[in-house]
Amino acid sequence: MATLVLLVFLVVLSGVLERAYRTSLDEAKARELQLHVYTLLAVAEPDGDALQLPLNLPEQRFNQPDSGLIGAVMDARGRVIWRSQSALSLPNFSALPLPLPLRQGQQVYAEVRLPELDTPYSSFRQGIAWGLENERQFTFVILEDAAPLYAQVKQFSDTLWRWLGIGALALIAVQLLVLQWGLAPLRRVTRALQKMQQGGADTLQGNFPRELVPLTDNLNLLIENERRQREKTRHTLGDLAHSLKTPLAVLKGLDVARDPQAAEAALAEQVQRMDSIISYQLKRAVATSPKSILRGVPVQPLVEKILTALDKVYRGKTVDAELLCDDSVLFYGDEGDLMEMLGNLLDNGYKYGGGKLLVHAANRPDQRGLEVLVADNGPGLSEAQWQQVVQRGVRADQQQQGQGIGLAVVVDIVESYHGEIGIVPPDERGDEDLGGLTLRIRL
Repeated sequence: MATLVLLVFLVVLSGVLERAYRTSLDEAKARELQLHVYTLLAVAEPDGDALQLPLNLPEQRFNQPDSGLIGAVMDARGRVIWRSQSALSLPNFSALPLPLPLRQGQQVYAEVRLPELDTPYSSFRQGIAWGLENERQFTFVILEDAAPLYAQVKQFSDTLWRWLGIGALALIAVQLLVLQWGLAPLRRVTRALQKMQQGGADTLQGNFPRELVPLTDNLNLLIENERRQREKTRHTLGDLAHSLKTPLAVLKGLDVARDPQAAEAALAEQVQRMDSIISYQLKRAVATSPKSILRGVPVQPLVEKILTALDKVYRGKTVDAELLCDDSVLFYGDEGDLMEMLGNLLDNGYKYGGGKLLVHAANRPDQRGLEVLVADNGPGLSEAQWQQVVQRGVRADQQQQGQGIGLAVVVDIVESYHGEIGIVPPDERGDEDLGGLTLRIRL
């Protein structure tokens, strides 16, 4: 495409240069022919209604037949009343295809073709008024063979195209070299991908220019996340199979005939336990690692959506929820992960809090990390209790409905982003202390 654009540019450029050169030649030729008009005027003498010019003119080419330079004078009615000796070899000169005579001072430069001749001529005509009162009108005509002019134009065109062709070849060669040099880093990326696909490396490795570093880093991130997700799925299936062994063994050992009521209670308990295990493992499987760092997710509208939904769920409980978050705060990761993480934390705040909830989100100084504080005025948790409730199936309040896997899922998500979550000590809470539990997440 670039080569095609270059060729089109050179064609247009050559046309413009040829046109400019031909225009400059025509202007120079018009001035030259006008000087010949002045030469004829200098030697012309009035003879009644005509003009008398000497047989031998100062310009010798007027005196030589077939010299290529012809002079003529026309009267007011367009009749040729004088012509130079150089025109005697032209039998039909009187049929010269010239327009009507010109007015005083009018000048016209054009190209004409003489009858029975294929050679073009450059013509210059000028209107002249003779006499004290300008009563006699004449038109002086100068014709010159245009073959030398065309030869000059052709020589210029040939030279122009020769040098433009050399320049085009040089530019194309330079362009190819620049493309080879500019695409070399991409070829290195391609070779690194091929090496990775053939099992020679786990990530893209190589010395890449800084313009491609964001691309290779993101590709490595996607590759690492895909590998991590694959391992996570495999581990989740193994954990699920291992976790279901115990309740299945209990179900196999039930003696329904001996104690139907006890067997029914044990069956219900184990079914509930299996349901909790399956729900947890499914949630854990879909709690993915960060997929991309290319686009930031606005935090404020997402938190507002969660709070609106929780107000409807807990409509029987009045909760004063306050959100401190600028609309410029972004989360660089999967929107579903952020929704799952904050949804579990805010649901616990509504469920266990005393009616007040504070959410504070802000980007960290590097503008890509995210810090979230969630505070309530509930009973709170000690550090030891916190370590227990983040384990699967453990709930701090057994009176509330739930399966005890929400916080465990939150911890998994935070760890997948190489972040940290924990209780904020009372001495670090400041104005954001509502007297209950204050959690801080750093991603």
